[in-house]
Amino acid sequence: MREKQRRRRRLRLAAYAGVAAAWALTVWLGTLLSPPEWLRTPTLFLHLASLVVGLGAVLMIEWHGLLWATGWSTAREVRQADRTLIVPVWLGLAGLFATGALLQPDLGQPLTVVKLGAVLVLALNGVALTRWTADLARMPAKAHFGALPRAARVGYVVSGVVSQLAWWTAVLIGMLNSTG
Repeated sequence: MREKQRRRRRLRLAAYAGVAAAWALTVWLGTLLSPPEWLRTPTLFLHLASLVVGLGAVLMIEWHGLLWATGWSTAREVRQADRTLIVPVWLGLAGLFATGALLQPDLGQPLTVVKLGAVLVLALNGVALTRWTADLARMPAKAHFGALPRAARVGYVVSGVVSQLAWWTAVLIGMLNSTG
């Protein structure tokens, strides 16, 4: 069992490094690339579509988590939502990274830097959540949220709050940047 935990920890560390490297590459490419103006509208559309896919999937997973925490759902339903929706979450995030570089973020604008930081936080939090989802997968299907150890309950709630704050910070700043 310990070897399995060490392997999961190493994979999670590699995922943290991979996410941070992808984010840094996106930001760096955004400062180097100079795409033609005609590409801006399709890129913005794909960026928004990626946002809808990624954030929409996150909202559904976290909605199921909230239902579980309030006694309206089971651990099994949260696991199913996570298993079903994790691919759209990461596809949406990958789309945001890919299109974000082509949108040439202005790193001279403090709000843009905050937005990019929020995107990094939400991506790293997504990796962190793999620990909690692995724990969730080992729970009985009818496990009650309130019966979990306090540290586990706090971990789930903090991860959900961090996720929502980071996603909505990025969305709000993106909206302000596009209209201002």
